[in-house]
Amino acid sequence: MPHLKMNPQTLTEVTPPPALWRWGVPSFALFVAFVIVITASNTSLFLFLNHAFSALGDPFWSYVTVMGDAAAFMLILLFCGRRPQVLWQFFIAGLLAILWTQSLKSPLGVMRPPAVLGVDDFHLIGVALQNNSFPSGHTTTVFVVVGVLCLQRLHPALKFSLLTLALLVGASRIACGVHWPLDVLGGMFGGWLAAVAGQWIGLRWTIGLHAYVQRAISLLLLLIAGWMLWRTPHEFISTNTFQMMLATLAIVAAAPGLLRVFGMEKRAKR
Repeated sequence: MPHLKMNPQTLTEVTPPPALWRWGVPSFALFVAFVIVITASNTSLFLFLNHAFSALGDPFWSYVTVMGDAAAFMLILLFCGRRPQVLWQFFIAGLLAILWTQSLKSPLGVMRPPAVLGVDDFHLIGVALQNNSFPSGHTTTVFVVVGVLCLQRLHPALKFSLLTLALLVGASRIACGVHWPLDVLGGMFGGWLAAVAGQWIGLRWTIGLHAYVQRAISLLLLLIAGWMLWRTPHEFISTNTFQMMLATLAIVAAAPGLLRVFGMEKRAKR
């Protein structure tokens, strides 16, 4: 069973990242969550941040929050046929993140702000979601993607830019009025740890580097991207065009890599 070829850049991914990048984000999330719990300030902090963030306007936060759903996922598509090792790590981390969110959301059944607070108490953007608040799915998603990337050998400035984007997405869930601070911290914690575990497993369990596994993952991502082209966001209908544009751009940008991973590039050259 052949492995997809990796270029020298890909081989550098086996270098372990500094401990600060592995454990800094989940440690921060855990510490802040601990402080919020012992001070019983989850609701008061939500109200303060929700009102403060509203100064940036509904359109800004609507588009930012989509980055934790569509855009974060679309970024993974760009690695198909280009960086097999990273794509495999994304896949494992994504499965672990799904396990994290789905094993907690329904069993815990934490009520969201619209189900607990009065409509005049906070600022709501989009649909008034009611149930399964912890952890934040959008925040988990973006921190999985950003986490896997930040664990690679990237320039520190790019890592901090990606981390800033992830924090903005988490903040957007509070600004939109659909998640508590603890939900966002839970998504940050679980998403980043899923990325750490995904990299650790991916570097040791190399079955995902086989061509057929890479093709299966790429096909799955392509199908999801196609679905995102046509679906209407549940919360923010106004961002539908933006989401469709992101999906289209991602598919176009990923096309060379997709042709390569499916072996169609060589056929086209004949």
